[in-house]
Amino acid sequence: MPDPTPPPPTPKPKRAAPGDVSQQTLADLKLAEDVSAAARAADHKPKLDAEQLPATAATDLTALAKAARDLVGDIVKAKKAKLAATQAEQAVHKPLMDALRDIQQRAKGKFPTGDPKRAAYCINKPNFGDDRESLEQDAKNIIDSGEADALRALTPEKIAAARAALGAWVKADQAQHKAEEDQGKLLDQLDAKMVDVNAKRREIQLAADTAWPHTDTSSAPVRRAFKLPVNKPIAQ
Repeated sequence: MPDPTPPPPTPKPKRAAPGDVSQQTLADLKLAEDVSAAARAADHKPKLDAEQLPATAATDLTALAKAARDLVGDIVKAKKAKLAATQAEQAVHKPLMDALRDIQQRAKGKFPTGDPKRAAYCINKPNFGDDRESLEQDAKNIIDSGEADALRALTPEKIAAARAALGAWVKADQAQHKAEEDQGKLLDQLDAKMVDVNAKRREIQLAADTAWPHTDTSSAPVRRAFKLPVNKPIAQ
């Protein structure tokens, strides 16, 4: 009969997508929890002790898996916070762009095509507004230039409104970056934690692989509990 037990997963899972916990990481974590449960079973302890497995191996793996599971929960919360911050940034982005395009239109009326002065207003700049990295400086240049050039009907009230829109967007953009950074740090922490989880889980599996050899058919139920192949040794 074919062995239904899948081989142990790789110790360094890759993320499925930016900001997400990979399915491989979740599978590794579930595997560790199952192996931990098997190692804690009272009827398995004597043979594991005989293999000189550290007495704290099972509890250590349990603690590591719990810490990793807690990080998964924190990452889910951080992703929700990032999505909320992104929505907030998008909400204030539109009023800022409306104010900047209004100034650009007035600049077009004062400076004809070919006038180098248009560059200060980012007129015809590729990806204008979509490039968030340069938007703060571009917006400041446009507002300052519009005020200095005394563009037609660009009142002090409109200048003040444009600066307020810029300030609101900068604050929201910083919050969005912070939320993204926080989530990234948690993902890095989870990756590091899973290295320890997988190492401790494999230590236990190797001991169980020897204590309940695949050559002994009576070992099959226990090997399944430890997520070991039934008809062959654990992959090296």
